[in-house]
Amino acid sequence: MSSKENKAQTQPAPRYTKEQLVEAKRFSTSDKDILTGLLSPDKTYTLDEVAATIKSFKEREV
Repeated sequence: MSSKENKAQTQPAPRYTKEQLVEAKRFSTSDKDILTGLLSPDKTYTLDEVAATIKSFKEREV
């Protein structure tokens, strides 16, 4: 394994604030509404955590 591959495996996933995620072009308007309601403004989140939050919200019973 090269040192470049090893370095990529040891770095943690980037984390983003609620504000950064809500302003991101990556998410649809409805996803941004979900994030606005569910994410805490004083925490940071990985993209995997955000995707799981959106999926969980959309799959919930009504």
